[in-house]
Amino acid sequence: MESTLATRIESAFDAAEAVELEAAQIECRICQIAGADRLLPRRQYGKPISAASINANLTLSALINRSDPKLAAYLGIQNGQAQAQAAADAERMAAAERLQAQTIELQQKNQQAAAIRQQAAISGINPLTGRRYGI
Repeated sequence: MESTLATRIESAFDAAEAVELEAAQIECRICQIAGADRLLPRRQYGKPISAASINANLTLSALINRSDPKLAAYLGIQNGQAQAQAAADAERMAAAERLQAQTIELQQKNQQAAAIRQQAAISGINPLTGRRYGI
């Protein structure tokens, strides 16, 4: 009877240590986010991190969502901010690529027009009228 009690006590202790280890690792990951370490809610030793208390703190949940979306998903406080930011970044990159392509196209057109003007000047042709100078 005593050995079963000792076994149960040992297993309860191991379970509490496992919960504490996981909570400490989560707290460490949250503390790596700038400004989030002072916003962490207090918890008792051996108790898990409370996602409800983190979600109640809007500043902390926003910091976690912006800086570590995987942790936010693990804690169940994800608000889709990371996906919206990724979509906005992708749109911004696509717009930059379109602008760069338009710039290259305009440069080529300008080079062609400059070459035509230069050839017309060498040939003595007025670029506005298309007629030779002096005639």
